[in-house]
Amino acid sequence: MKKLSTVIIDLINRILPTPRIDFDDGSYIEYLDREAILYAEKDGHRMEVEWYFNSRFGSGRLLYADDIGYWNSPHELEVLSEQKKKEIQQKIISYCQKRNISIEIIPVGLKPPSS
Repeated sequence: MKKLSTVIIDLINRILPTPRIDFDDGSYIEYLDREAILYAEKDGHRMEVEWYFNSRFGSGRLLYADDIGYWNSPHELEVLSEQKKKEIQQKIISYCQKRNISIEIIPVGLKPPSS
């Protein structure tokens, strides 16, 4: 049986979810604003990932896989492997599941051109 304090903390987190979700490897995802989330690793690598409101899901989100691509300064010249991009994408999905946010991932190459 869970301790009462653990039950209370779980209940509070469901009512008022934290803007940050930590992962076992020391990385985390944090809500920045309506248009972006922050993915960060314990070694200092960080990237802002844009996300959009998904009109098909009401309050859900839409994420273009193409938007997972570049680290923020001073690591902006480092190339992200496809494996690393998929790992980050999976963590974003996990973040959304933990915060009860529906998300649709649009595969690489399908992002409409910027206007």
